[in-house]
Amino acid sequence: MSQPDNGFQWRSQSAFVLIAVGAALSLNDFLTLPVLIRQNGGGSFLLLYVFFLFVAGMPLLMAELLLGRLGRADPSRSIEILAGQQQASVYWKSFGFLAIVAAFLIIAMFSAIAGWSLAYFIKSVLGVYSGVTAEDIDILFKGFTGDAERMLLWHTLFVLLLVSISVRDLKSGLERAFMILVVLMIVLLLSGFILVSSLPEFTRSVEFILNYDFFIFDSNTVLLALQRAFYTLALGTGVMMMFASYLPANISIGYSAGLIIMLDLLISIMVVLSLSTLISAIGAEPDIEHEFAFRALPYVFNQFQFGAFYGALFYSLLVLASLTTALALMEAPVCYIQRKFNAGRVKAVIYTGIAVWLFGLGSVLSYSLWLGNGFTIALLFGGDAVRLVDNAGFHDVMAFLSSHLIQPLVAFSLCVFAGWTLPRTVTFEALQPLGKFWFELWNYLIRYVTPALIFVIALNALGVI
Repeated sequence: MSQPDNGFQWRSQSAFVLIAVGAALSLNDFLTLPVLIRQNGGGSFLLLYVFFLFVAGMPLLMAELLLGRLGRADPSRSIEILAGQQQASVYWKSFGFLAIVAAFLIIAMFSAIAGWSLAYFIKSVLGVYSGVTAEDIDILFKGFTGDAERMLLWHTLFVLLLVSISVRDLKSGLERAFMILVVLMIVLLLSGFILVSSLPEFTRSVEFILNYDFFIFDSNTVLLALQRAFYTLALGTGVMMMFASYLPANISIGYSAGLIIMLDLLISIMVVLSLSTLISAIGAEPDIEHEFAFRALPYVFNQFQFGAFYGALFYSLLVLASLTTALALMEAPVCYIQRKFNAGRVKAVIYTGIAVWLFGLGSVLSYSLWLGNGFTIALLFGGDAVRLVDNAGFHDVMAFLSSHLIQPLVAFSLCVFAGWTLPRTVTFEALQPLGKFWFELWNYLIRYVTPALIFVIALNALGVI
C-alpha cells in the first residue's frame, strides 16, 4: 500500500482536528452563513442547519476520513487501491480524480475574492475607509473590481503567499502553518467577539438565534440549510480524504468527525453573533451576495469608535480563512501531480500554483475586462435545451462546475462506495471504537439518508427542483 509523503502523519488527534477545522472554515462561513441565518428565521434556520450537519455532513465526513486513511494516498489513488482490494471497477478512481479537479477549480475561483480580502485588510489597517460614506465605499469597490491591474496584483500576491507555504515539507509547511493560522484565527475571533458582546445589540442577537418558529419554513429555506451544511465541510473536494491519509491508525474517526463539526459550528455561531450585532447596531440589512462584505461592511465598521480596528480584524479573519482553505484544497492536486508525474513536492506545488494563477485570471477578468461577456452551458434532450449556465461570467461557470456539479456528484459516489462497495467488516473495523449502535446508525445514514439528501442538492443545483 502506498504511503503519503514518506509516511508523514499528523502529530496528534488535537492537531488533526484543528487542521481539519481550518480547512473547513471558508469565506462562506464568514460571508454567507450570518446572512442566511439573519434572513431565514434566526434560531429556526440554525437548528435546521445543525440537523443537516449531523444527518448529511457527519456521515459523509466520516466516510471520507475512513477512505483516506485506508487508502493512504491522494483521493484518486486511494479509491483505486480500495476498489482493487474488493475487485470492484477501476473506474471508481474517476470520482477521486473529479474531487481533485473540483478542489483546483475552487482555489482558482475564489483566489480573486481572497485577493479582495487581502486588499481590504491592508486598506483597513491604513484607515482608507475612515470617514467615508456608504455611497463612496460602493464607488471605491466598483473602481477596485473594475481595475484589472489592481485585481491582478492582489490575486498574484495571494497565490505567491499560498505557494510559499505549500512548497515546504508537510511538517514544517502545512502542519505548522495550520497550527499557527488556525490558532491565530481563533484568538482574533475571540477578541472581536468579546468586544462586540459589550454592545447593547448583542443581547438582541442572542435572543434572535434562540428564537424558534418552524412555521416560517418553506422548501427554499430547508434547501438553503441543507446546502450550507453540505458545503461548509469541504466535502466532495478530496480535502478530508487527503488529510485523513496522514491520520494515525489509533485515532478515532467518529470522535474526530464530531469534534470537527462541533468546533466549526461554534466558530460559525460566534461569527454570526458578532456580525449580526454590528449590522443591527446601525439598522442595516445584509444581502446574501458575498460582495456585501466589501460593498457595505466597511461603512458598518465605520460607525463605531474602534471601526478601523473592527475592519482590520474582520478582513484579517477573511485572509486567514482564505489561506487555510486554499492550502487544504491545494494538497490533493499537489499529491496527485507528485505521484502521476514522479515530481518532487517543490515542482508539484509550483506547477499547481501557476495553473491556479492562470485560471484565477478568469475570475479577475470576470469583474473587469470580461464583465458582460458570458458563457452558456446547456444539456440537449432531443430538440429541447436545458440551460444550466445562462450567459454567466467565467467566475460563475467555475463555481457551477466545481461546487454545483462535481462536488455533489463526487459526494454521492463516495456514499455509494463507502456504504455499498466496501464490506461492512472493513468499514466497521475502520470506524472502531465507534460501537455497534453508532456504526449501524452511520451505516444506515451513509447508505440511504445522506445520498438521498445529496441527490436533492444536485437536483437543486441543476434547476430541477
